[in-house]
Amino acid sequence: MSGFFQSILEWIFSWVGNYGWAVVIFTLLIRLVLLPLDIKSKKSMRAMQKVQPKVLALQKKYANDKDKLNLKLNELYRKEHVSPMAGCLPMLISLPVLWIMFSAMRNMANEHTIQMILTIKETGEVPALQSWLWIKNVFQPDSFMSTILPKVGDTLKMVTAVNGSSILTAENIEAAKAFLATEEYAAIAAQYGANAFTSMQLNLVFFRPVLTLPTSFANLFQYANGLFILPVLAALSQFFMTKFTGGSQPKQDENASQEQQAAANAMNSGFMKWFFPLFSLWICAGYNAAFAIYWMAANVIQIVQQVAVNWYFDRKDRQAALEEENAEIK
Repeated sequence: MSGFFQSILEWIFSWVGNYGWAVVIFTLLIRLVLLPLDIKSKKSMRAMQKVQPKVLALQKKYANDKDKLNLKLNELYRKEHVSPMAGCLPMLISLPVLWIMFSAMRNMANEHTIQMILTIKETGEVPALQSWLWIKNVFQPDSFMSTILPKVGDTLKMVTAVNGSSILTAENIEAAKAFLATEEYAAIAAQYGANAFTSMQLNLVFFRPVLTLPTSFANLFQYANGLFILPVLAALSQFFMTKFTGGSQPKQDENASQEQQAAANAMNSGFMKWFFPLFSLWICAGYNAAFAIYWMAANVIQIVQQVAVNWYFDRKDRQAALEEENAEIK
């Protein structure tokens, strides 16, 4: 499936000529395909909100008989044509798409990186890099700790051979890895600021990470591949998207049990609210910028879609209420 996504990305790139914008366009297409599911989910969630008082009444009435409660709840859901799980459908679809995109972006970035290194080895020249706005090479992370070209002596730990790929073969990867350790590559990489970075090791309790930092503030803008903007935007957009979609869930009323309130608060303010934004910051900080573009664009587009869908259903509810009011007057 990741190969199929990668083929679509390459096809879009053949039209727009830039991988950054190709990712944005592809993300928009994915969200348009998933829009009917989002609308269906929102419709079901609003229906669940309307039957929530009946649900709470049943929970109170059959609090000591769980089997009877489940039976009555199922009868209520069938009568009202609602499903409590329908709101989870977009997430169940979006998460696999996210991981497929992760795999597609990884393969695409690895292929272009290996091809670039082999081209430099054969010609002694760096081919045209794929830039996007402030990012100089979308196949490197958007970070002031990332060099424009792969670091001198990079062992390419994240690059693995892929069956069916003519570029990501064990032979090509080993050849690229060996070339990165040569003085010839060091001289070429120096032209792109390889000497403007220094490495330092942090001695933490469980591990000792190595950070690559520019040697001066001026080097940050001239030689750093990015400015750490995309990871921050990805985290912020993930936070607001999670908060926005979470805020549309059915609310407990004053008669809800303390256990129900505690569970809802834990979900909204704990795992869902903070884990995904922090996770997106972490993964976009160390992964190629093309994937960070997808993550950020997907969140922004989904927020816009949610606003539009909410406006649409709110408008329908107002019209229905107005028609009902006019009918009562007549």
